[in-house]
Amino acid sequence: MRIAGIILAGGRSSRMDGHDKALLPFGKARLIDFIVERLSSQLETMAINSNGDTAAFANLERPVIADSVSGFAGPLAGIIAGMQWAADAAVPFTHILTVATDTPFFPRDLVTRLGGAITGAPDHIAVAVSDAIWHPVFGLWPVAMRHDLQQWMHDPQNRRVRTWIESHPHHAVDFPLIETQAGAAFDPFFNINRPDDLALARSMITKLQNREPSP
Repeated sequence: MRIAGIILAGGRSSRMDGHDKALLPFGKARLIDFIVERLSSQLETMAINSNGDTAAFANLERPVIADSVSGFAGPLAGIIAGMQWAADAAVPFTHILTVATDTPFFPRDLVTRLGGAITGAPDHIAVAVSDAIWHPVFGLWPVAMRHDLQQWMHDPQNRRVRTWIESHPHHAVDFPLIETQAGAAFDPFFNINRPDDLALARSMITKLQNREPSP
């Protein structure tokens, strides 16, 4: 498999008072910088899916790709855009690995474990699960599925990521919770939707140091 990463940052951020979540201060820089650094330890090549001002990501020196489906059609639109970008590469990628820009602590072994789940079936989708909860935007997707997904998106009622996954061969990969310094369990797929989520995530940066499983 030849895998490229796609950071999904194309949403409206409506529950963050309209502020682009990717650009919010986080750690030593912004949330998007934190995500890029984390994913870079697992994949060399990646692009950012965003429908905003591309100049905001110039410092990252990564391609920025917009949805090809109009109207903020959700994560599947970003996945299609990522698949097409990967297919058009000088040396095409066989798969894309998607992560959400509002989920800063996704597992450091995400690529290894999702890839391992479909080693014998590279035409299948691999999707992350934790604590019995699906995280459909954290998936490994065969680029060859892009035409099928484009057809699927013609129906606005069929834009739930999980629904599309379940209509195709797939493997769900379970990731463990992280034990914090206080002995509590923290979901590595905790996502930032509201200002209080952002405050909690900021407080967890140092608490999770040396607590996460190694790749």
